[in-house]
Amino acid sequence: MMMVFKTVDTRGLSFFNALNLATKAFKEVKVDGMLELIMDKKKDFTDAFKQWASSKGHKVSDGSGVDDALIRLFIKKVSRSKANCSGM
Repeated sequence: MMMVFKTVDTRGLSFFNALNLATKAFKEVKVDGMLELIMDKKKDFTDAFKQWASSKGHKVSDGSGVDDALIRLFIKKVSRSKANCSGM
């Protein structure tokens, strides 16, 4: 079942484990849907996840700190055709 919104909590994970979890979850999100990543502020993978999402042509919001301990990052899934058109 494809979802419009999915949240993945990566706190306490290494970057590679967090990336694997996010990649699997992102496959379950519909086009124009949103993946929310929750990350440790002390292990800030924001830039790495922004780069990963942008390399796939998806839209990334600025990470927002909810409190002193975590960061939320939102990635909007864009269809391949939309991603290719915006790259021209």
